[in-house]
Amino acid sequence: MDPYEELAHAIVVQAVKDYQEANLFLKRHPHTPDLDTEEAKKDKRKNALLNKIIKYEGEMNEIERFFHSEWFELLSNLNGEVLLNKVCEMEVG
Repeated sequence: MDPYEELAHAIVVQAVKDYQEANLFLKRHPHTPDLDTEEAKKDKRKNALLNKIIKYEGEMNEIERFFHSEWFELLSNLNGEVLLNKVCEMEVG
């Protein structure tokens, strides 16, 4: 494998790992309505948790867009939608 192929492969693998990490965190710490209350916003721990949840939600959206992008198609001969579904299946199974 030439260096460019290795880099492309590493980018895709890292995206999968990042998606799995975000998904796992969000399954353990879902964005619940009680975190959006004024009382929760005053609680440093709840506020920090909410900020982390929002961060991971954004990362997941960004990675999903990547898997559906032309850039992904340039980096890989895989189908981004199929790969994303497989990643999600691995977490369930």
